[in-house]
Amino acid sequence: MIKKYDLIVIGTGSAGSITAAKCNKAGWNVAMVDDRPFGGTCALRGCDPKKVLHGAAELIDWNKRMVKNGVPSEVSINWKDLMNFKRTFTDDVPEKKRGSIE
Repeated sequence: MIKKYDLIVIGTGSAGSITAAKCNKAGWNVAMVDDRPFGGTCALRGCDPKKVLHGAAELIDWNKRMVKNGVPSEVSINWKDLMNFKRTFTDDVPEKKRGSIE
């Protein structure tokens, strides 16, 4: 049997999730599809992780400009630790998103 939907949302990011939830609440039969982990680009690969990485890069930049102007030493990035920190923002997103969608 072929299932019929009033709306099929492609992607599980913020925009699609909000649209799907509103339509579902209004009584629509809604399906969501995604070929990547649930959560969307912003939460998993874009906005949120970018803020962590951009912040570290900005710190390095400011430090390099200030090292001869009163800041006594240079800082460096431990890439492994920084990526582990970034993952604290992203690792549980797919499971939480799937739960909220279901």
